[in-house]
Amino acid sequence: MTTGIDSIFTSLLSFATDFLSFIVLTAVIAAFAMYFGRDRLVPLMAGLYMALVLYTAFPYRDILPQSPYVSIGIFILFTFLGLIAFSGLSYFVAGDSLGIFKVLLLSAAAAGFLIAVAIHVLPLSEVYTLSAPTQALFVGETAYFWWLVAPLAAVFFF
Repeated sequence: MTTGIDSIFTSLLSFATDFLSFIVLTAVIAAFAMYFGRDRLVPLMAGLYMALVLYTAFPYRDILPQSPYVSIGIFILFTFLGLIAFSGLSYFVAGDSLGIFKVLLLSAAAAGFLIAVAIHVLPLSEVYTLSAPTQALFVGETAYFWWLVAPLAAVFFF
């Protein structure tokens, strides 16, 4: 009986720890939007999509050091370059200011996108092991598809 309760408690604690990383990532993206301006959130999301495409097509990974941190660094570099390239999109974002609810919603969609990409494309498993409940939210092909769609839907509807 005790091992069953311990197992459940361990699973819940592991899920809470992983979910905390989702919350922290959401908070970091929301803080970015608040500090640099809420209109920078859409260019950031466009930069994330661009980074995904460029990272998967990047032909020079084999000549770089085979470290997961180098791979993650390349993705971050592509995201930063995409943010700069798409900064002009902020002029096309609706003139009214994004409310805090919209910023949090868009930030959560971007955080889910990042975690899904980290699991499916980046070598996250070499750096961090996710719990089974968290993997259920992000690992499957269907879940990956919906996390890729989430930022687009959030921008479109909100």
